[in-house]
Amino acid sequence: MSDFVFLFPVVALAVVGFFFLKGRAAVANYDEQYANYRVGPLSQRLGLQLLQGDPSFNVFIRQANVDVQRGPKDNRPIHIEVRAQGAPQGVPLEFVYLYRVEQDTGFTQVTWRTWFECRLSATTGQPFPPFEVISKNAPMGAIAQTMALPPLPTGNPAVDASYLVTTQEPGLAQLLGELLPAFATYQNAGVHLVGDGTSISFKMHQDKSPLLANVLYYAEQLAGDMSQVARRIGG
Repeated sequence: MSDFVFLFPVVALAVVGFFFLKGRAAVANYDEQYANYRVGPLSQRLGLQLLQGDPSFNVFIRQANVDVQRGPKDNRPIHIEVRAQGAPQGVPLEFVYLYRVEQDTGFTQVTWRTWFECRLSATTGQPFPPFEVISKNAPMGAIAQTMALPPLPTGNPAVDASYLVTTQEPGLAQLLGELLPAFATYQNAGVHLVGDGTSISFKMHQDKSPLLANVLYYAEQLAGDMSQVARRIGG
C-alpha cells in the first residue's frame, strides 16, 4: 500500500487536468466510454464476486466518482475501497483497490495524505519461497523493488533481459523463467509480481508503472495467468 504526504497543492496529472478543464460532462463521457473498468463489470471480467465497493465506481476514470470530484475536506476524507473475491479457475483470487486522501488545514499550509493500493492476488495451496519480479524497462519509469532479495538468473535469456527476478531459491527462479513469457501481454503497462510466501500479487498504479488501465484491459487473461502462476509455484 502506498502512503504519500503532500505539503503543497498537488500537481494534477495531465489527464486529470484535462478532465477538469472539460468539466463533468467530459468525465461522464469517459466513464461511459471506459465502462468496462467499473467495479461491477470488472469483477465479472475477473470471474470474481464483488464483496465491497460501489459497482459503478470506475477504477480508471475515478474522477467520475462524486466524492473524488468534491475532493477531501478536513475530517471528511475521500475513501474508496473495493474488494472482490472468487476462484474462477480453482485458485482463490482477490482484487483489492484502495484510494484514500486526507486533508489537514493548518495556519500556513494544507497537508494532504494519500494512500493507494491496487492488486490482483492469487493464494497458493502450499507455502513457497518469497520472490519479486519487476519489468526492467517499464513504460513510465523504474518500478521500485519492495523486498530485500538477491537477483538470480532464470535460465531463460529472454526473461532475464526483460525482468529483474529476485529470490533466494534458484529453483524458483528457473520456474519463473518458464512462467514469465506469458506475461509479455502486460509489457506495455509494466509487470510487478510480489510473492510473499502464501500469495502472489500483481501490483498496479494509477499514474505510474504498472499502469492499472493497461493491465486490467486484459482482466480475463490476467485472472488466468495469475491462477496458473499460483498453481505452478504453490500447488
